[in-house]
Parts: sequence; structure tokens; C-alpha cells
Amino acid sequence: MKHMTAIRTFAALAVLTGGLTAHTLADAPQPVFLRNNQPGAMHQRLNALVGDWSVRKFTYIIGGAPSKPLVADSITCHREWIAGTGGRHLLDITQGPLGKDHYYRMGVLSYSTMDKRYEWNTVDMLNTMMMTYKGAQNSGAKTGDIVMRGEFTDAGLLGDKSVGKTIKQRTVIHILSPDRHVFDLYFTPPGGKERLIDHAVYTRRK
Repeated sequence: MKHMTAIRTFAALAVLTGGLTAHTLADAPQPVFLRNNQPGAMHQRLNALVGDWSVRKFTYIIGGAPSKPLVADSITCHREWIAGTGGRHLLDITQGPLGKDHYYRMGVLSYSTMDKRYEWNTVDMLNTMMMTYKGAQNSGAKTGDIVMRGEFTDAGLLGDKSVGKTIKQRTVIHILSPDRHVFDLYFTPPGGKERLIDHAVYTRRK
């Protein structure tokens, strides 16, 4: 805040004295926090996810047996850079019919330049908590999948025995091409094995 106040004060004084020019503003020192938070190549990589998508969604947690997932073919997704953040955070709105219910998820996908990791935060129509995922430092650098992990307190998604227990979760984003990508979500219950919960294939809408 002090840095921004100083810049504004400098500009105001320059106007009053008739000395404000484009060159003067360009020469004004940029606060270090601004230099460290500029979007870069790792943000640009997410451009492959921007746009409107048709989603084929396989939900194993509702379908029951792994061999019989609930399949939804009419879900859509819209993603865009949040204009007010200057291209630093990507907004995801995914919604549509899922069985007899309406599925809705709002997410924000980001890349932390200081932590050198992707971060994914979502809210949806099933949970009162926010789902938060963070990637390992330098994971998915330039090539490869984007892998992010987190945990949440189960309200019963994995059954009555897991209510109140901490469930580990992992999201993997496979960018196959500019027109196709996959989101996979995995849960790991206490003392149990990791299992695929949700598999969603995104195809760009023409």
C-alpha cells in the first residue's frame, strides 16, 4: 500500500509542477511485489483450457461399482481469465444435468509465481466446504500433467464410516491438445487405497 501511495503522490506532484510525461511514469520504480507477481509462461500454458467446452463426465462415487459409473453427456464448461486480475487467475464454471440432479462447480485455477506451483480452488452444489488443491513446487513445468493435491473432511461421500475423517484428494489435468483435455479426481480414505472418483473429458465447442 505504501508503494502504491508513493507512486500516486509522485504522479500528482508531477502534474502540479507540469513535469509529468510518459517517460517520467516509465521511469518510476515498480514495487518488488508487482515484479514478483507478473503472469508468465506457466500462466500462458493454461490458455489451452480457455473457452467453451462439452464435457463427458464419468462419476464413480455416485454410480457405485467402478465398472458402472454415472455418465453425463450434457454438461458444459466455460473458462476465462478473470479480467480484474490481469490474467492471473482462470475462472471455471462447469454445470449441467447429472443423473436426476443439476451439477454445478465454480473453480479458480492459478499459478503462484512465488511458490512455483499450480493451485485449484472449487465450490460446488454438493459440499459446504471449499475444495483446495496445491501442486508440488515445479510440478508440471512447461510439459507433462498438472498434478495438485489437497484434503477435506468427509461428510459421507465415501460412506457413513468415513464421516468426519480426513480424505486426501488429487486432481490431475491432462492437456492433450488445444481442443481436448481431461480432469481426473482421486480420493484416498484413511488406511485405504487411492481410487478414481471422477473422470471428465473436455472437447472444445465449435
